[in-house]
Amino acid sequence: MVSGRAIWRHLVASGIEAQKVVRKRETGDYIADFYIPNMKDPIEPSTIWASRIRQTLPDARIVETYDTVAGWRPGQPVIHATVVFRLPENIAVA
Repeated sequence: MVSGRAIWRHLVASGIEAQKVVRKRETGDYIADFYIPNMKDPIEPSTIWASRIRQTLPDARIVETYDTVAGWRPGQPVIHATVVFRLPENIAVA
C-alpha cells in the first residue's frame, strides 16, 4: 500500500494542491484535505477536487466527499473540502 504522504506528493506534483493526504490503516482509504491556511479564502467544492483526483489517478474510486461551508460569510463559500478515495493495492505512483 502506498503511504498517504506519497500520494500527497504525487497529487501536488500533478498540480492538485492538497494540504494533506492520510491513509486510514483500518480501511486503506485515503483522505485528502483542501483548504487555504487559516481558512481565510474560499476554495472549490469537494466534487471538483474529486474530479481532479480521478483525472490524476484514473483507478481511484471516490468513496465520499465533504464540504465545510462558511454559513456566516456572504455567499456561504466552501472553506474546507475533503475527498475520501480508494486505490487498488497494486498501484504505483512516481
